Amino acid sequence: MDAHRGRKSPFCTSDISVFDAAVEIAELGVNALAVVDDGKLAGIITDHDIIRALADTGADLGEIRVSEWMTPDVKTCTPDSKLSDALNIMARYGIRHLVVVEGDAPVAVLGARDVLTRIHENDELQLRVLQDIARISHATQVA
Repeated sequence: MDAHRGRKSPFCTSDISVFDAAVEIAELGVNALAVVDDGKLAGIITDHDIIRALADTGADLGEIRVSEWMTPDVKTCTPDSKLSDALNIMARYGIRHLVVVEGDAPVAVLGARDVLTRIHENDELQLRVLQDIARISHATQVA
């Protein structure tokens, strides 16, 4: 599973401001940050949470802590989870992000777009293989 690996990790702590989380999300080009305190997964904050914080409070996002707006009940998967299983979890809970964990340690954030892109890539590869098989089969029948 390829979930924002190789880039700067999409993590933050619960004590940073929502503004700082928004800046981090923008700089990383992601839609969510896993909230990690003392090496353990504490929650997730998404771009949607940040927009809600701004709309609901009208307050200075620099004064609001991530802990106030994060979702503490995080859905997770592992690096060896099937993409279809990850997508099913997202659909079941009406969410767009899962935190990828190894043991208790968060290692990445997986977005629905990541999953759908990867599934599409796999479908294209399977289509090319089937087209190659059809060509070989046709060439064998003609010969």
